[in-house]
Amino acid sequence: MLADAGHKRGAAPETITRLVAQAEDNLRWVSEMQAEDYHRVNVLAFLSLWSAYESGTENIIAAALETINSAATAAADKFARGTYDMAAWPWSDEKCLEIAQKLDQKAKQKTPDGGWDVAARLTTLFGWLGAEVAIPPHASNTLNEASMVRNVLLHRYGRLGPRDIERAPHLAVNANNAVQITREILGQYSQAVNETHIAVMHGVYAAGWK
Repeated sequence: MLADAGHKRGAAPETITRLVAQAEDNLRWVSEMQAEDYHRVNVLAFLSLWSAYESGTENIIAAALETINSAATAAADKFARGTYDMAAWPWSDEKCLEIAQKLDQKAKQKTPDGGWDVAARLTTLFGWLGAEVAIPPHASNTLNEASMVRNVLLHRYGRLGPRDIERAPHLAVNANNAVQITREILGQYSQAVNETHIAVMHGVYAAGWK
């Protein structure tokens, strides 16, 4: 149909051939995306969402360290004496971000199963600085799963290992145990991140951080 319309308009044969090929490629791509419930598109959206979540959390912690004396003092106490001198506070943006990143790793070490339980790790981190963060249980479970899936996608080509399947058996729906990010799963992960942000906001507000 496209070729016939092109001939009637007097288009060059090579132009018609190219347009038909492009249309066929586009239709094939759409068909593949629909068949996998837009997995590849959803993966990109999810990884962007998670990156924004992690960066946002670091920035909140860094901002607190730069502006809240009690939070900065509590943070400095987590390191060897003199590592971060309160006499030099307020610290620079770069130093506050550095401390925020290091604190997160300390929270990971101090939280039971902190590599998996990122929700509890987040609660530990904010708790050290004087802000009580209460993430709803369902959101916590989904957030932890999302963190695991992010690592699987980035570091293991999307292949679930035995431990991953044990924790989230509903994800192992393929013979090769490759995780599939459907629109439903993407929506669940997005909702968990949103609920976590709301919990952080409430905790920060209750702590009087301004």
